Amino acid sequence: MKKIVARVLCLALVLSLSGCGMSAQNSDAPDANYKEGYTAGYEAGYHDGKQQAAGNEKRFAQFSGSFTATVEQLLPDYYALPGKTIAVVHFFQDRPFLLHFQKDLTGELLEGTSYVFEFEPFEVELSEDEENPDISDYMYSINVTGYRVAEDDELGSDSKMPTVEIVSR
Repeated sequence: MKKIVARVLCLALVLSLSGCGMSAQNSDAPDANYKEGYTAGYEAGYHDGKQQAAGNEKRFAQFSGSFTATVEQLLPDYYALPGKTIAVVHFFQDRPFLLHFQKDLTGELLEGTSYVFEFEPFEVELSEDEENPDISDYMYSINVTGYRVAEDDELGSDSKMPTVEIVSR
């Protein structure tokens, strides 16, 4: 019984292998349809890439105005020249970020107090996937020019936020 099964399997193997060599076309030479399809796909991809490159304008975010933030902590800036201050601040119900000041404000700013910070307008380049830029992500670009204690109508959900304008060039 085992010999019959072995012979049937050998016969099936020989027949299946003999069918592989009977191809009417040589596999080393691609047919004309393959070449046409490949060329058309390549050209379409090439032209699509050229259009994307031509329409690939850089996007920038322009920040201006002022914002309300609460000072959590004042730190001396040991990496810059002596006499500079770093403040850990946060927007209403938001994550903290750092503000760098050009002078020592240790005695002027009070921890736990909300201030309206005015800053010089600045512009940053946006990545392709960035839709809603946040000024706290660009804390090293913020140059604070002035500040004052926030009034009651500038606190909480009524806090002042910077103006952000998206520009393409």
